[in-house]
Amino acid sequence: MTGSPLGAEFLARPAEVLARYREGCPVARVSTPAGRPVWLVTREAEVRAAFTDPRLSLRGTPPAPGRPHRALDMTLVNYDPPDHTRIRRLAAPAFAPGRISAHRPLAERLADELLGGLAGQARPVELMTEYAEPFAFAMLREVFGFPPEAGGVIRRAVADLLAHRAAEAALDGLDAVVRAQLADRRAHPGGGDVVAQVLRAWESSGEVTEAELVDLIAMLVLAGFDSTVQMIGMAVLALLTHPEEYARLTADPGLAPGAVDELLRWDTPGPFGTRRTALADVAIGGTVIPAGSGVLLAVTAANRDPRSHPEPDRLDLARPGAARHLSFGAGPHYCLGAALAKLELTATLEAFTRHWPQARLTGGPPQYSGGHQHRRLDALHVLN
Repeated sequence: MTGSPLGAEFLARPAEVLARYREGCPVARVSTPAGRPVWLVTREAEVRAAFTDPRLSLRGTPPAPGRPHRALDMTLVNYDPPDHTRIRRLAAPAFAPGRISAHRPLAERLADELLGGLAGQARPVELMTEYAEPFAFAMLREVFGFPPEAGGVIRRAVADLLAHRAAEAALDGLDAVVRAQLADRRAHPGGGDVVAQVLRAWESSGEVTEAELVDLIAMLVLAGFDSTVQMIGMAVLALLTHPEEYARLTADPGLAPGAVDELLRWDTPGPFGTRRTALADVAIGGTVIPAGSGVLLAVTAANRDPRSHPEPDRLDLARPGAARHLSFGAGPHYCLGAALAKLELTATLEAFTRHWPQARLTGGPPQYSGGHQHRRLDALHVLN
């Protein structure tokens, strides 16, 4: 076994670190920063196939050291079919692209108001806290129908879970918010927000427990908030470190929908799919992974695989085939919120290029925190 490739250098330059494995040892036995052995799969074809291989189980994933089991065992994230299927079908209609497109005017208005209001500042703007977080929460509140006072609970839950601190208390607080919203929808039926739609599906299904329903909505909230914040920050960072591409987008805002896919291919807060466990011996890329082994699917490496994406280390906002990226996963576990995330990113890019055509980065090199499963951009200082 090699040492862990997933330390500080990985957080700063994940594509570069993982490229060494993809080109030198595409199925490699490594260790996580916690010292746990795991098999690392890095080539696009093998990663894509592994996402749909039923022999690679999510349910067999043990809790990480020091983390409560329940914090990792959120509904959908660690479930295999058929449990995953019966729970996912409650929420899938609410996140169908046709339903999500109805939120486009809201996303465009919020992005325009927030970025327009910041554009006149003579000082550097910290985009993560001054735009990405308020925008993501405002969208979440409207889409899910949450009251403004839920914001503090959601932010604390995200921060505590990502910091591996007080995870049970954080989830208890979020559960209380979700249960209160479910009670409100029962008292006032007929709404069109996500909570109301999922509740109606649950009431007619008879297949899912109430505890699973609460965990499902809580998981959707957690995933929908921080991932959106990070995707926005990483997309803007990529643009502003490639000024020729940013100028191209500013000159032609119609590139924004396609640019979103290229920016998601370029960088993602989730460098790996959720850790899997081999239920049997599994041959991947000519290497046999023994039953019981942990497996990490390196999305970041697959998204930069030259076998699937020519000149993968060149940002090209009009790249053909960029939508084949794996940043939202593949197969049964393809991200439920993908359409909403892309809508939010598109609205952000359109408003950012309109209000910040001369934007540039200020301050030192970007700093990252988190871990190999969820990488976070700490701050992004931008001057107009």
